[in-house]
Amino acid sequence: MGRVATLLLVAAVAAVGGAQAAAQELKPEEVTVARIPADTPKVYLADIAINHIVDGRLYILDAGTLRFLGLVGTGFAGTMYLPHHGGEIYTATTYYAKLTRGERLDLLEVRDASTLELKAEIPLPNTRAQALNYRPLMQGSADDRFVFIQNATPGTSITVVDMKAGKVSAEISNDGCYGTYPAAGNPLRYVTICGDGSFGTYTLAADGTSAERRASTPLFDPDEDPLFIHAERAGDDWLFVSFAGTVYRINLEGETARLVGTFPLAGGVEGSWRPGGYQPIAYLPTPGVLFVLMHSGGAEGSHKNPAEEIWAVDAKTGKLLSRSPCAPLTSLTVGSAGTPTLFGINPIDATVVRYQADPAAGFAVGEREVEQVGEAVVQVEAD
Repeated sequence: MGRVATLLLVAAVAAVGGAQAAAQELKPEEVTVARIPADTPKVYLADIAINHIVDGRLYILDAGTLRFLGLVGTGFAGTMYLPHHGGEIYTATTYYAKLTRGERLDLLEVRDASTLELKAEIPLPNTRAQALNYRPLMQGSADDRFVFIQNATPGTSITVVDMKAGKVSAEISNDGCYGTYPAAGNPLRYVTICGDGSFGTYTLAADGTSAERRASTPLFDPDEDPLFIHAERAGDDWLFVSFAGTVYRINLEGETARLVGTFPLAGGVEGSWRPGGYQPIAYLPTPGVLFVLMHSGGAEGSHKNPAEEIWAVDAKTGKLLSRSPCAPLTSLTVGSAGTPTLFGINPIDATVVRYQADPAAGFAVGEREVEQVGEAVVQVEAD
């Protein structure tokens, strides 16, 4: 063996020996599950994934930075609800045995809000409304004992889920009505909005197995000026906005709904401004400011138009406090921590936009961060 060959052999043996030594030093990697700290303010983005609707998602972002924190699969047109205690995430969804067809299975899924791990699943009737993500399609009672899920076959009803028992307690008809608005002071009571302009108030039996219904007189004209289904709680009242731009303050706490008052958003403002989008209003409880997504040139059929401006309005007096230019948003919510912060969905660019409101300037908003996320986000929530 020549000198060169000997050197190559020695080098090869040394390399093998070094690799074996390195392998002996390697330790198996420990698989862990990262946790989202409970005190992290978060933004939740419900994406119906319309181009592949069997594969919906719920994106979770850091509210301060819009940094991605996690994702929950929501199946076919899944809806979501964040219980008041903050420790869990509820989603109601549908699965088909052959993805887009076959045997149908509807479930309410409970996930840990920190790890996003599945904790429980509760079978539901196969009647759940498969629709865009609107907040009133899945809500919880004031004490989170019951969850209310909108059904449509197309006949409408509400599935009542007893979360304490971990099972469905009732399916209650709400023919001609849609959505649920839980009472703040009575955990056994919820209200639904009806096609004749009235509101139906349902008071559950203590075990949630039945309900007594009482209807209000018509509080709005659904033919002349219908209401958006999205509404914001303001103490004991709820704030609704109509397609033409009238704000309705309605008390839903009693045995029947009661109209407290109304005011126009764009009275005396030129340009035919109207609200638009899927989640067109957001409410800041202190000091009682309503933020509204507004577009100009509003007319019959423009109620889904994206916003050109965000208007800040005193929800008690109806006074217009400020107007701020914004991205073409269709959904809006208010954050819960620190300086007044808003989060809007721009469906054209598939982005979430974070705005800061300035109380000294009539709660005018300025854009802070923009992050691309999802494909067809409709609902946005913040905790």
